[in-house]
Amino acid sequence: MILLILIAMAVWFPRGLALDRFVTVDEPKWLARSGNFFSALVRGDFAGTFTREHPGVTVTIAGTAALLWQNPSYPQEATGRLTNSSEIEPILRDQGIQPMAVLEAGRILMVLAITAILAVAFWEAVRLSDLWMASTGFLLIAFDPFHIGLARLLHLDGLMSSLMLLSTLAYLNYLIPKNEFTGHRIFSLLLSGMAAGLSWLTKSPAFYLAPFLGFLTLTKLVYGWFKQRSIAVRDLWKASGALALWATVGWLVFFILWPAMWVNPLGSLERVFAEATTYAAEGHTTNIFFNGAVISGDPGLRFYPLTYLWRTTPIVLVGLGLAGLGFLSRPGSESETRSRWLAAALLFFAASFSIFMTLGSKKFDRYLLPIFPTLDLVAGIGWVMAARWFGKRLGDNLSWVSIPLIVGLAIAFQGYSALRTYPYYLSYYDPVMGGSAKAPQVMMIGWGEGLDQAARYLNAKPNAKTLRVMSWYPDGPFSYIFDGETIGLAPEWDQTKTRIVNSDYVVLYIHEWQRKIPFPEMLVYFSKQQPEKVITINGIDYAQIYNMQGATPP
Repeated sequence: MILLILIAMAVWFPRGLALDRFVTVDEPKWLARSGNFFSALVRGDFAGTFTREHPGVTVTIAGTAALLWQNPSYPQEATGRLTNSSEIEPILRDQGIQPMAVLEAGRILMVLAITAILAVAFWEAVRLSDLWMASTGFLLIAFDPFHIGLARLLHLDGLMSSLMLLSTLAYLNYLIPKNEFTGHRIFSLLLSGMAAGLSWLTKSPAFYLAPFLGFLTLTKLVYGWFKQRSIAVRDLWKASGALALWATVGWLVFFILWPAMWVNPLGSLERVFAEATTYAAEGHTTNIFFNGAVISGDPGLRFYPLTYLWRTTPIVLVGLGLAGLGFLSRPGSESETRSRWLAAALLFFAASFSIFMTLGSKKFDRYLLPIFPTLDLVAGIGWVMAARWFGKRLGDNLSWVSIPLIVGLAIAFQGYSALRTYPYYLSYYDPVMGGSAKAPQVMMIGWGEGLDQAARYLNAKPNAKTLRVMSWYPDGPFSYIFDGETIGLAPEWDQTKTRIVNSDYVVLYIHEWQRKIPFPEMLVYFSKQQPEKVITINGIDYAQIYNMQGATPP
């Protein structure tokens, strides 16, 4: 129990601090969707709780709880359904509520939920392998900078990836138990189904769990056939019954927690799958930057393999290599044999999920997040295997120090990789690939971080509240923090020129330079201007602040 608490604290610590520092691009959208979800619940408009095809229900529930926490009267004071994420900010401010306070409250709830989920997943991993392997793997997850960065937001991917990990580990505990204690096995199966249902409520790619766990079940049956040269009918019924129970529990969670399913189950499901398929197939509607080039549409097959290499850590890569070498040796105990089965299942999940996500034309690095905790756990197994191998060669007198020493150093380096980027964990890029010095030449950088520092810099000016600032990503990343008036770019260059002239300051973001958007004329103009301030995070120039008072107009 003490170790479980320590793992939970390690997970919470890098995720739970400084949650009011910056705003990412999508979070204001989820705050607005939470407002719509909240209002629909209060009015009894259950169909109105369908806010997005993702479907994002778990996130909107967290956002609703945050609104209740900060402003219980929101539904009575909000008029109508919000159609744009920018609409919730003036409503909250008119009610005397700071949008950043609501967002922070939602993030707190998300971090607590993810911490609890990973703590339960750790316990399932202990039962699958052993204490050292599970502890090492989950401490690597706890200090994985990419997972930390996405798990501290009012957003989908951190929660979905954690639930998918829990569902997979619990199902594996059912599939390959240490003993035939039926009650314990059934509990794991039910837990896996509940986690699956919650993951489906979070984001539609989690439905991949169904074919994946079905394949694992089939693999076990085939393995039994190879050992015994026959499959009993009882085993087939048992396997199909387990999958049916798993799916039923997941479906019930999906149905009970989403009011839209109560009134229109078939229509809601049809919209989820139809719109999600369209979302994936249509590709990017604007240019993206990848591998040093501006791309319109699908960035191609190399996107996710390169993304993983850029976003993971050297400690995890070495651990994966050590796990591969460990497979070449003979297992020394039952727990090591089970750990190999676990590692094989997780490696298959990572490979197959990556292929599944590659089928979609629309690709972002965060879409790959579910493979990060799974591969971190495999890396933890690899580090413990290597430590035990090294300990055997030290002899009986010194072998006991090999695991705490080697594993401790690995975890320390993993922690350093994450904490040196605090609280801007998404600015981390693998130093093996070139780190933050080379990343802007290859990867699309930034999701709103840095604009908070630009806003705070301008807030420090004596007349901040009277300033008019034009910013990239104005609604949320900049406006939630800036004290003055925030305006965005206009759809056309001529209109934008007028806004530039009428602004006191203009804040440009790294996306504009990388993706060559929105207007070539604008980039040419500002390339000839000297910024008053450059916002640099982890060695990357995220934003430039230009003083337009007295500047030559474009």
